[in-house]
Amino acid sequence: MSLAHTPAGAASAAPAPARVDVARTWMLRSPLAGGLDTAADVLVLDLEDGLPAGRKDEGRDRARRAAAEAPIWLRISAAGTRDGQADLALGRELDDRLAGVVLAMCAGPADVGHVAASLPAGTPIVAMVESAAALLAAPAIAAHPATRRLAFGTGDFRRDTGMAADRIALSWPRAQLVVASAAAGIAGPIDGPCGPIDQALDAARHAVAMGFTGTLALQDAAVSGAHAGFTPAPDEVERARALLTATPDGPVDGSYAPTLARARALVERAEALAAL
Repeated sequence: MSLAHTPAGAASAAPAPARVDVARTWMLRSPLAGGLDTAADVLVLDLEDGLPAGRKDEGRDRARRAAAEAPIWLRISAAGTRDGQADLALGRELDDRLAGVVLAMCAGPADVGHVAASLPAGTPIVAMVESAAALLAAPAIAAHPATRRLAFGTGDFRRDTGMAADRIALSWPRAQLVVASAAAGIAGPIDGPCGPIDQALDAARHAVAMGFTGTLALQDAAVSGAHAGFTPAPDEVERARALLTATPDGPVDGSYAPTLARARALVERAEALAAL
């Protein structure tokens, strides 16, 4: 299976809800960096960590100009902060040129509600869980009607909790985000930045094993490895199709139902990714 990668303007703009739900790679880029091209599924102009404190207004102006070329995704600062309010004002100004927002430092469902009420109706919101308190509120954040996906802010979460980057140490919070997303009926969460380029594939495979369906990215060179890890391999898809084809009509033994469900989900995801 081959996947065609679109330029960032198209990737970040795609109005189809399906893109938000299946996108594997979310490229965070400072609007000061210039250029909208990326191999990632979604380009997010980062108004939070991507801008020094003294250049916030300049960055918003750059984002405004970028939106003239194609609808854009924005990573906005925490709800209720001065920068967060200014970012929301920009989002309202952009109107249908705003494709969606990644909400940094989401503390709870009230933050999602505040952002949703402050932006054009129906704006997709990816809520970033970046603290211990936010993790405990993850089920409520995921269940908010305006939340489309959760994202794991691993750096700030580790700073808040003192956890190491070790995979075993972070397995519990990752599992909590996966369970919260599944319980809310939304797409699997987006992992923290996929790390060094030579580790992107391995990081993606680990995230998939945990139940994640995407990752944040900071470098375009890491995207191909992340895509490979998050995209079902052709032989996996063929085995799943064969299993579904060979299953007899009628009810099946209950112990077999999960196997069929996994096969069906894998085929559906592969087809959705092929349509990106």
